[in-house]
Amino acid sequence: MKKIDLYCEGDCWNPKSWSATPYELSTTMKKFESLNNTYNIYPFENENFVYHHLHNLPYLRIDKQGIYSLRKFYPSYYKKSQKKALELYESNPKPDSIITMGHIAIFDQTPYFTLQDLDINIVIKWKEEKKTTYMFDRFPVPLLKKSEQFQQEVFEKAAGIFVSSEWIKNNICSYINEPQKVVVTGIGHRYSTIQLTKEMLVTRFENPVLIFIGRDGIRKGVDIVIEAFKQVKSELKNIKLKIVTSPDQLPKHAKKLINNLPDIELYNNVVPEKLAEMYINSSLFVMPSRFEPFGKVFLEAMAFGLPVIGANSCAMSEFIIDDYNGYTPSANPEEVGEKIKEVFKSFEKYKMFSKNAIIMSDKYTEENVVKKMLSVIDDHLS
Repeated sequence: MKKIDLYCEGDCWNPKSWSATPYELSTTMKKFESLNNTYNIYPFENENFVYHHLHNLPYLRIDKQGIYSLRKFYPSYYKKSQKKALELYESNPKPDSIITMGHIAIFDQTPYFTLQDLDINIVIKWKEEKKTTYMFDRFPVPLLKKSEQFQQEVFEKAAGIFVSSEWIKNNICSYINEPQKVVVTGIGHRYSTIQLTKEMLVTRFENPVLIFIGRDGIRKGVDIVIEAFKQVKSELKNIKLKIVTSPDQLPKHAKKLINNLPDIELYNNVVPEKLAEMYINSSLFVMPSRFEPFGKVFLEAMAFGLPVIGANSCAMSEFIIDDYNGYTPSANPEEVGEKIKEVFKSFEKYKMFSKNAIIMSDKYTEENVVKKMLSVIDDHLS
């Protein structure tokens, strides 16, 4: 069995980190006995509190939305992370191959594969076209281009590039010298698909419960969902909505709508076990995201047999097929509301959507995604 090192920014073994992807990847690779070691190459991990914040000062900016840091997009950040990565590499047993979570380091002596859920080149294109990403809008294009230069160097020297979607693959293939090394693997999710029963489906259909999950609420369309929910209540009178997000990031108008609608429940910081329970007791997942690098949460929801509504942009139409497992309308309340009503038009349609959601989700379990990565690495090393 080939031994593979995993490099990421942060502790791979922390299930409560902002993104659970490193934790899910490391635990699954360990299960397959392919994991050699994991390394945290965040360059400022061991700084004390005072030094950390003093050092951050040159990278901080202030605008009407508050204070934010530009540190990660400066060349000095990549130099520090590269230096730390090579120090760890030189002082530890050598693996057969390496996976990096994102474009964080270059290794010249061992084949490495980089896992990407987004491409900075896409972000730059959106900004130059005056389109809002709700993620990088405060970062100047010249600074993003400096980060893009390092990303492209990582890509050119990598043995392979694992990407979340065809959307990302097509963009990367348009500018690198070896497009054949870009492989779509998806981003795996943690949940096993459930067994659907008729009783469960009838309950979900007759007592509709919508669920929205997204920390960056406005980027992911929480305001659109609330407005759409308000519109469909006149026809689906017993419908309810659960929202899992960061309440402090919601604008005032969204908070006001939530407070004025009695059938909306708002949650924050939900642990995976509780989240699974919420999925089980919901009927439809709705997240018409305005900008979505991939959208692993859609696949999580589908693992519980939930039809899904996303939006007709980015990668969402790759795993949300209209009239198969859900819909991808435009990100506006009227269209989203119409598609919510469409899902609940007939029980037979709802049952079909739910079964197809299970089928789609199963393709993106962490085990299946890791198997694909390991197969590509094995082929390269053979």
